[in-house]
Amino acid sequence: MRGKKWLLTVVCALLLVGVVCVLGNWLIDPFGVFEASPLQWDSYAQTLNPRGSKVRYISERPGEYDSFVVGSSSAASYLPETLERYYGGSFYNMFHYGADTDYDRELVRYLLEQGEVKRIVLVLGLSDAYALHSKTEGLTAVPDYRVSGENEAAYKLRFLFASPSFAMEKLSSLRKDTEMPQTFDVFLPESGTYDKRLRDVEPIGSLQDYLTLHGEDYPSETADTTLPDIERCAGNVAAIREMCGEAGTELTVILTPFCREQIEQYDNAALNAFYQALSDVTDYWNFSITPLTYDERFFYDVTHTRNAAANLVLARIAGDESVGLPDAFGAYCRQGESTDAAQLKKAAGESAYLQNGSATVPILLYHHLDPDQPESETTLHPETFERQMHLLKEQGYTPISFDELIAFVEQGTPLPEKPVMITFDDGYTSNAVYAYPVLRELGFHASIFAIGCSIGHDRYYKDTQYSLTPHFGQDEITEMLRSGLISIGSHTYDMHQWPPYETVKPARENMLPLPGESETEYIDAVQTDAAREAETFAAFGIPAPDVLAFPEGAHTTLTDVVLRECGYKVTLTTDESRVNTVVVGLPQTLIDLGRMTVLPGMTDEQLRTSGQTREQSLFPGPPCMRTAGFAAFSGRKPVFCG
Repeated sequence: MRGKKWLLTVVCALLLVGVVCVLGNWLIDPFGVFEASPLQWDSYAQTLNPRGSKVRYISERPGEYDSFVVGSSSAASYLPETLERYYGGSFYNMFHYGADTDYDRELVRYLLEQGEVKRIVLVLGLSDAYALHSKTEGLTAVPDYRVSGENEAAYKLRFLFASPSFAMEKLSSLRKDTEMPQTFDVFLPESGTYDKRLRDVEPIGSLQDYLTLHGEDYPSETADTTLPDIERCAGNVAAIREMCGEAGTELTVILTPFCREQIEQYDNAALNAFYQALSDVTDYWNFSITPLTYDERFFYDVTHTRNAAANLVLARIAGDESVGLPDAFGAYCRQGESTDAAQLKKAAGESAYLQNGSATVPILLYHHLDPDQPESETTLHPETFERQMHLLKEQGYTPISFDELIAFVEQGTPLPEKPVMITFDDGYTSNAVYAYPVLRELGFHASIFAIGCSIGHDRYYKDTQYSLTPHFGQDEITEMLRSGLISIGSHTYDMHQWPPYETVKPARENMLPLPGESETEYIDAVQTDAAREAETFAAFGIPAPDVLAFPEGAHTTLTDVVLRECGYKVTLTTDESRVNTVVVGLPQTLIDLGRMTVLPGMTDEQLRTSGQTREQSLFPGPPCMRTAGFAAFSGRKPVFCG
């Protein structure tokens, strides 16, 4: 009897464990399969299996989306907001892991069956032409039953009886979740795209510097170089074209940009066979080999284009002339016509864009000018500034505005041969009294980054009785802006406080999070400050700021993300080692630009010859002065500067 009781106990225990596991899989629902799950986390579910969870997501929102992007990860960077700007409608990106045009065909069939679909954008990559169509093992590639035709109960049972490790991992991830994407939640479920907020604010400079940091992300692919799945891919494209034609749905087929590390292992004959097979069955846009191919900065890694690159593709297709596009960029291939890989490579390699699509721009940083104070890290004599401006003129440098810099990146508007930028931080009255007349005489443009809460304060620090270095007000603002030579940007509204004069502790000296400040609190603080700065600028008749200089140069990646969402296009640091290489079509190159603080003691000879010895700076100065820059000085401010 004892043996039977023991066996019964074991069986009951196992059954109980099984019931707990099943209930846990339903309640926690890591794959986002069960509509009624109380722990729905769409970003997490799409990260585990976008094929299943995306179909479930849109099925719960009937009529919300009328156009779709379809394809493997090659399609991930085609943003619904960009497509909607050009085509209207409401797009959702249905991209999935793994090249599988068999699945694409069945997905399009399902989408068309759900109601009127205005447009399908089918994005193909090189991997669609070689053997990746075999089904991936495990639950991460299981298509939703509505697409596969599998019985609903059988489909859901496999997730009910899945390993409990998936549920446990989700619970662990919930505890580690933050506002920014992590490896377990890399999707934006409302659009179906990757959450690239972090990758899209990473500083990008010269190609050489970029590859030094990220070269391991661009290994040569290891694949069947005969492209054995060409015909299979073309057959599925033909089926998709036929289905869209019958449904009255517009179909756009895009062969997305390839990275040089992808194409170098394929001979031209294999690539031409792929092009011809597609041309046999449909019209399509061929962006496979363009000048972007030879610039890894337009790719997150060897197989994934940046969102910025896909935006250029869509601008070219839409004929958007406001966007700066490379020459030799994209070919429209009508059915029956084709392109030649050798010709594409030749045109891309000889593209003027590869020589003229980037520019290096040094940025100088000044603060206060005063004829009566000793020169220091933040104060120069007006005559010193005037002499330096005349030296710039003599050496052929042209000071440009941030509007011109943005226009170069966004529209490809050419920059002068030797551009330079002149900036001032804080918004001192001395900028208007001493610097502005010199700039006006020479026709030089400069940008002043004003602390919003200090504009017009010419005696006291905010609402205290503490004295401060005067800051300019309405009269100076009106005159300088009217000249067209002065732009005013943001140095934050009130994130550059002087601790001894603040009653609330700790003071916020810069844009770093305060000790113990939560991520949510910090995001709210930055957003609130940006809103108050915009309101202040409007009150003084200053155009809404889209350029911000970090106080003390201090910031985090989260700062960059929030500011970008607030509409800032350019951010400036005090990093003197940064080479400011900006690239047409790559807005990330405007983020975290470096500036060099102009220090006292720099000789005229150093100013004349420095541009020849350091590409990124005009005024390098002796090493002892270079290391005594503002970042090192920030803890010893005299009254209120920086």
